[in-house]
Amino acid sequence: MNFILLIFLFLSELMCREPAVSGQFYPSNKHELSKVIDFYLSRVNLEQTVEGQILGLIVPHAGYMFSGQVAAYGFKYLSLYNLDNPIIILIGQSHYYFLEKPSVYTKSNFKTPFGEVELEKNFISQLANYKNIFTTEVQPHIPEHSLEVELPFLQHIFSNFTIVPILVSSYDYKKSYQIAQNLFQTIKNYPTKRPIIIICSTDLSHYPKYSDAIQADYQTIDLIKTFDPIKFYQELPKIQKQPIDNFACAICAETAVGITLLLTQLLSGNEVKLLNYSNSGNIPTYGDKSRVVGYASIALIKKNISKENIQMDTKKNEFTISEQNQKVLLNLARKTINEYLTTKKILDFKTTDPELLQPAAVFVTLNKNNQLRGCIGTTVSKEPLYQAVINMSIAAATEDPRFSPLTKQELEKTRIEISILSPMKKISSVQEIKENIHGVVVRRGFNSGLFLPQVWQQLPKKELFLSELCYGKAGLGPNAWKDPKTELYVFTVFSFEEH
Repeated sequence: MNFILLIFLFLSELMCREPAVSGQFYPSNKHELSKVIDFYLSRVNLEQTVEGQILGLIVPHAGYMFSGQVAAYGFKYLSLYNLDNPIIILIGQSHYYFLEKPSVYTKSNFKTPFGEVELEKNFISQLANYKNIFTTEVQPHIPEHSLEVELPFLQHIFSNFTIVPILVSSYDYKKSYQIAQNLFQTIKNYPTKRPIIIICSTDLSHYPKYSDAIQADYQTIDLIKTFDPIKFYQELPKIQKQPIDNFACAICAETAVGITLLLTQLLSGNEVKLLNYSNSGNIPTYGDKSRVVGYASIALIKKNISKENIQMDTKKNEFTISEQNQKVLLNLARKTINEYLTTKKILDFKTTDPELLQPAAVFVTLNKNNQLRGCIGTTVSKEPLYQAVINMSIAAATEDPRFSPLTKQELEKTRIEISILSPMKKISSVQEIKENIHGVVVRRGFNSGLFLPQVWQQLPKKELFLSELCYGKAGLGPNAWKDPKTELYVFTVFSFEEH
């Protein structure tokens, strides 16, 4: 009996997730399906040039008769980037089950009339390890259409791709941020050169009359275009509470959109582009303008920002150091770490150079394969510059609680960066904080946190930068920076690194 059960379980792992809405939301015949998608794509009117890096799309998930043309704008735009074998993170609302935690599907390939779509199993298994954040419930995925309807479009524009299917329910900002942060860390640490794209599946307003839908939908679209996740969570309920007849919701997958905004901002997204909007009332014959559903295709993009300009702005500060001594300090940091990892002794270094003897607050950052491997520093100028570099180098390599101690083998692949801080200046308003120039310290009671100016490259919006500083570093609420009881300090940095 146990043997039969094992065989059944083994076979169930090999079985595909069968389509739930083939023949309803889209044609079940692959030739007819291909003709329908070709028809929609042929009617897309977009410029054939793209800018920056595509990070994600927000696209509708209704039946193709109603939302297929709008969805085609998103997928046509995605195709212009000519991506090779992307990993697609599909995120949508669970319509049939309430989920305490997001459900990531782990079992088998998804099937459509075009064939099977493979899971990106290594990525999925890493998410599944965050058991306090994700669940691996299978059942919510079986009847769900929100992810399935995006697959034929993806199969049509890509010859190869894999998927990470995730369903969510309605969560608040704090929980959504935790989910986005876990996805971000998994993406950043995932060992691949393949592009990773987030596809968020949602429709907009449900069931108001045609004119009310247009008004409400553009309010929602404008809110998304602010690329401000905190504002999105705060303002969307106000749109929803408007006295509009038959207004069931402003957006059906509000949490999926919120997580997508958070995640793409963590990935340095800096532009939202509306590609197309329409609603079901515009559909000939079948459209009912007394009761409509809204649809939009929206791209989330990382436009190129000149790193040289950022570095030039960052160096407009109160401290500089000669190129010769930059090399001396970087060499000192490497020798210090190597000596400590070899003998557990602190390197003996002497100097009479006045530039190296002046007191300084220093951070030492270690990066391995373009990923953070350790960062420790001090905000107080209490010892000579060279001594601070020695002490912080050892601390970054061995004492950062986020990482295991660095090994000698890793040191060879690790790049060292040194940041020298100006004195702290207390400010009375966040308006005094200059993006890409200021580092920021937040303090409230016994809680404090610090971000170097380099963090602006990952969190380019001031609101997200401060929210992550409060929540992720200081252990405060994400909006603590708005509270007058929270102290804010700014500083500038002179930084240099190995090449």
